Amino acid sequence: MPDGLRERKKQELREQLSLTTVLLARERGLAHVRVDDIVERVGVSRRTFSNYFASKEEAIADRHVQRTREAAEALRLRPVGEPLWDSVTAVIIGRYASWSGAAAAAPDQDGLVAMLGEPEMQDAISRGSRVATTVLAQAVADRLGTDVADDLRPTLVANAALSTQMATLHFWLRTGSPTGLPALMREAFQQLRKGFGALQLHEPATDGQEKESAS
Repeated sequence: MPDGLRERKKQELREQLSLTTVLLARERGLAHVRVDDIVERVGVSRRTFSNYFASKEEAIADRHVQRTREAAEALRLRPVGEPLWDSVTAVIIGRYASWSGAAAAAPDQDGLVAMLGEPEMQDAISRGSRVATTVLAQAVADRLGTDVADDLRPTLVANAALSTQMATLHFWLRTGSPTGLPALMREAFQQLRKGFGALQLHEPATDGQEKESAS
């Protein structure tokens, strides 16, 4: 099997395992989901599951990482002249286009809130968020024409965007907001826009600008 096809098959299985874990957790509650239940529904072995994830919580948190990878790739394709924060807002919210209904209509809203509040789930999300931040920061750095090793801005932007994303999701679920998640998230991102709106593509500073900044 060619390497490209093999990698695509592996990615598809990873996504299937992750999504199946999420769906089972919504149906039964995370505490009542076993790895055996997941692999039985997908039709693979426990060993295969372990090749991808260390736990069911990690499998669920991986949805966040994968959405961020999709957002990062979409960010690289946004129009060159578009302000950075507008681009980031568009690609993050785009991952939730189907979540346009009221939170009260979300499948097992209470179950989702409870699941996200469990310590093991929070630890897994925290680990996944670090990976997601690295992924998005690299895409932001590419957009700015800079390097994450030498420039703090991409990591600041990625942290701000992903923190806003998660905070809005938790708020939407917890409050049963009648507003669709994309609209609520757009409002939250707009509140941060003023601070990041001036970020454009990288323009090397002149010697005079560097001296002025240092003074």
